[in-house]
Amino acid sequence: MSQPTPNNRIRLEIAHEDTRIVVANKAPGVVTEPGRSHRDDSLLNALVARFGGKLLQLGERRDYGLLHRLDRQTSGCVAFALDPEAYDAVRAQFEARTVEKIYLAIVKGRMQAGTQTVKLDLEERRVSSAEGTRLVSIITRGAKPAVTDVEVLATSTSHTLVACVPRSGRLHQIRVHMAHLGFPVDGDPLYGVGARLLPSTKVDERTLGLHAWKLGFLHPSGGRVDATSCPSRKFAELAARVDLRLP
Repeated sequence: MSQPTPNNRIRLEIAHEDTRIVVANKAPGVVTEPGRSHRDDSLLNALVARFGGKLLQLGERRDYGLLHRLDRQTSGCVAFALDPEAYDAVRAQFEARTVEKIYLAIVKGRMQAGTQTVKLDLEERRVSSAEGTRLVSIITRGAKPAVTDVEVLATSTSHTLVACVPRSGRLHQIRVHMAHLGFPVDGDPLYGVGARLLPSTKVDERTLGLHAWKLGFLHPSGGRVDATSCPSRKFAELAARVDLRLP
C-alpha cells in the first residue's frame, strides 16, 4: 500500500477514540484502504485527514495503523492504532483470533429461533466475472477451518435478523456460511442459497445486509475497548422494508 493521502471530504463517524486506539464506523460502499480504483476515497484516507502524522508514522509495514478490513459493502467497526506499540499489541490479538466480533445480518428466509454453530472449511479461489476476476470463498473439505456462531434475534414473514460471531477470519465467511444454511445475506451479489455462486452483478447497486456491530479487545494500556457502531441508514432502511426491528 502506498502512503495514503488525506481526504476530509469523506464523512467520518467514530465509535471509539482515545490517545492510542480509534474505531471508526465505516459506511457501506466505502473501501477500507486505498487501492487501484480508489486512490483517495477510502476510510483510511479519511482517518489520515483527521489523525495525520500519527498514522503516517506507522508506515506501510504497519498498514498506516489499519488493524483489519471489511468488504466494501459491509458497514461497521474498523479499528486503527495510533502508535507502533499499540498496533503490534492489538494486531497480535487479531492474529490469535481473540478479538470479539459481532455482526448483524439480515438474511432471506424465516429461520427458527435459537442458536447454532456453523463449521465449514473454506478455500479462496479467483473466478472470472463481467468486471474482471475476483476472490471468492468455496466450501471445501480439508481447506482452512471456518467457524461461525449464529443467533436469531428477530424474524418477519420473509427475513431474519441474526447476530453472527465469526470464530475465524476467512474471506466472506459469514456470507458463505449463511448461504450454505439456506439463508443468504440480503443483497449479496455473490452467494445464493447453498453458497452457490451467482451471476455477476454490480455490487454498488445493492445494499448488503451485513454490519460489523460490535468489536472488543484488550487495550494496549490496560482495560478493554468495547466499541458498538450504529447500523447505517441503508441498513436500517432495509430492516424496516422487510419488517425487522434492530436492537
